[in-house]
Amino acid sequence: MPSSGGYGDPIKRGPEKVLSDVLDGFTNLEAAERDYGVAVDAARTAALRAGHAVTAGR
Repeated sequence: MPSSGGYGDPIKRGPEKVLSDVLDGFTNLEAAERDYGVAVDAARTAALRAGHAVTAGR
């Protein structure tokens, strides 16, 4: 589950902001991948987000 009651699609949250949340302890790497489609490396982030777009019908 994304880490707060924010608004908008979590998959559209900037990867740098998700990384900041990980570093600040608001979320973890597993949740970042699962909920935000963000990984430590850019290629994996692109693959995760492409997968989210397919499953969400985008």
